[in-house]
Amino acid sequence: MPDKNILTQSDIEQEIRLAYLEGREINFRGKVLSSFSFQKKIIERNIDLGMAIILGPLYLEGAIIKGDLNLKEAIIRESFYFGDGILKGNLNMEEARTNGVVNLVGAQIEGDLNFKKINISGFLSLAKTKIKGDVNLQDSKINDAYHAGLIVKGDVYLRQAVISGNFNFENSFIEGSLDMMGATVGRDVDLKDSHIKENLIVKEVNIKNNLTLENCEYQQMIK
Repeated sequence: MPDKNILTQSDIEQEIRLAYLEGREINFRGKVLSSFSFQKKIIERNIDLGMAIILGPLYLEGAIIKGDLNLKEAIIRESFYFGDGILKGNLNMEEARTNGVVNLVGAQIEGDLNFKKINISGFLSLAKTKIKGDVNLQDSKINDAYHAGLIVKGDVYLRQAVISGNFNFENSFIEGSLDMMGATVGRDVDLKDSHIKENLIVKEVNIKNNLTLENCEYQQMIK
């Protein structure tokens, strides 16, 4: 028997329809969802998944979300993929946890990206993203993951990313490398008190204001 407390894809689509009809945000706050998959769809509302538990993947490849995406304190049992997606508002994943990678390669975010205190098993990719606001990864943890005998390194990729605001990585931990090769940051980069177990790669990076490295630990800096 299916668990009636777990929202299926049909239940999720029904809530989206109701939100449109009632002129409100899409609300899954605190709910348990089987997965959340809207590939190349247009969603014209804020989406609230705060404190939700998503048992499968969160898959939004090529989706356009015309508002905010709130995943504060959410638990994602698999991976989050938003490759080539467009978000017209803010992405909030403060204190969220994932048991898979977070991959936003090529995404465009018109607001801020708040990943403060996020805990990720596997890599975080912001490669080729365009973010108009700030990126906050303060107090975050990016850990290696182990799947069927394979290791997914806890790397953070910012290759060729364009961040118009600040990039804050203060007091964060990466089990792999921080790769900022070719990235552009419009304001400050703060790596104070961060711990990078492998390499800090800043080759061809363009930082408009200040790079803070006070008490930042890494194996080697590649520049």
